[in-house]
Amino acid sequence: MTTRHPSGKILKTLLIVLILATVIVAGGYASWSRYSEQVKETPPQMVTVKKGVFVHEILERGSVDSASNVDIRCQVESAGGVTILWVIPEGSIVKKGDLLVELDSSTLRENVTKQAIAVLASLSTLAESEAALATAKLVLEEYQQGKFEEEKKTIEIAKYTADEAVKTKENDIKFYKRLLERDYVTQSKVQTDLIDLEKAKLDAQIAELKLTVLENYTKKKNEIQYQADIAKAEAKVESDRTSLQLEKDRETHLKSQRANCRILAPQDGQVVYFMTRWGGEEDLIREGKKVYEREILLRLPDISQMQVKGLVNEANIRLLKVGQTATIRLEAFPSQIFRGIVRDVNDYPEPSHFMGGSMSKEYMTTIMILDPPKGIKPGLTAEAKITVAEMNDALILPMQSVFEHGGKTYALTFREGQWDKIEVKTGPTNDQEVVILEGLNAGDSVVLGAWAHRDRVNLPKLTPEAEAAQREKGPTETPGDKPTAQPAATPPVASDPPAEATTDAAVPDAVKPEAAKTATPQTDVEEATVEKPTEEQA
Repeated sequence: MTTRHPSGKILKTLLIVLILATVIVAGGYASWSRYSEQVKETPPQMVTVKKGVFVHEILERGSVDSASNVDIRCQVESAGGVTILWVIPEGSIVKKGDLLVELDSSTLRENVTKQAIAVLASLSTLAESEAALATAKLVLEEYQQGKFEEEKKTIEIAKYTADEAVKTKENDIKFYKRLLERDYVTQSKVQTDLIDLEKAKLDAQIAELKLTVLENYTKKKNEIQYQADIAKAEAKVESDRTSLQLEKDRETHLKSQRANCRILAPQDGQVVYFMTRWGGEEDLIREGKKVYEREILLRLPDISQMQVKGLVNEANIRLLKVGQTATIRLEAFPSQIFRGIVRDVNDYPEPSHFMGGSMSKEYMTTIMILDPPKGIKPGLTAEAKITVAEMNDALILPMQSVFEHGGKTYALTFREGQWDKIEVKTGPTNDQEVVILEGLNAGDSVVLGAWAHRDRVNLPKLTPEAEAAQREKGPTETPGDKPTAQPAATPPVASDPPAEATTDAAVPDAVKPEAAKTATPQTDVEEATVEKPTEEQA
């Protein structure tokens, strides 16, 4: 009987295991080699230079307002305000002359009654003044045509009498002197007649003097006094007339104020309660609320002239100009797009209404709606895209396809496993796409996410200062006419679709609701493709 040695079996088993291990290792190595080679040769994501319409749009959110609002204000003067007794419901359709608001007029009615009494008192005072003036004029006329002539005649008579007495005495003296010569009369008789003669002469002189004083002084003095009395009376009459007119004007004003307590519609329209931008529901007018002079209570908008008012960030404000076209969406009409045109861009920023937060300024921008729909109302939420730049037949690439190095802009190519760089000249950008002016042609393929693959090519050496600056700003600074500095590798914001979605929107007549819906898938694709180079770099 033959005995088998166990070592031979063991050796055979070991040999089989070794062969199998060798096969497995060889197969694994071959597989790993093929996988490694495949990984090395996997091309980067490419993008093709396309030729088309480049559109740069700025998004503005705001609310609808009328370009022609009739403000209904409180016209009642009151330091402490006036109470609203009744107000028409908001949204009511009114005709011209319809009652909108009724204010408390009880105090004004009382004041009108008191003022009517004041007017009557002024009328009485004026009547007295006019009578005094008439009397003063009569006094002057009485003196000039009556009393003066009377005094003058009296003095003239006295003078005439004195003159005649002088003549008589002179004749008597002559006669008595002749008789004295014949001793028919005594000397004393002659002396007495001489004294009477001198007295008559003095009386004549006094009468002459009185007449001179009357004509040259007394008359003028009295006329001046009487004329002064007339002027005083005239001034009193004028003053009383002015006072009466003031009292009448005040009465008229109080009556108009009383009438202003009933506020009527100046035109046809739909009632909108007024509220300031930062106001709340408590600021809306209501029954029982006090309102003040010049305060806006209601508005009657002209719905045929509607506009969108919103705020634009200061980073984009330099790109806006009056007359630029826009497309408008209203939340109340989600399936429709409306045409618009920029009507006004404020020169000064809006005041901040909160503490802290961003220091960025915002400017009020107004866009006129060219084709307002039926049923549009003030206050509706709106979104407008303003076209600030548009180029036909432009060469367009995604922003992530170019990068800046040493003040120049480059794109990367990958052909048959070979990397290369191409210097390009860029034009305007909308933070999603950039216009290529020189260096590439339509149909050329370049690497998407060029910044992540920049180490695959030989770039010019930078000075230490330039290299430090390049590292500091990274991929964020791609040349072009861009309003904001957003990273080139940052996915586009979902609310601002890429240029493909806005190309049709730039032509208002060709705007269709479906054009905006197609923008969403394109935006999603771009977001996915932009992230891939970053993962490879990681």
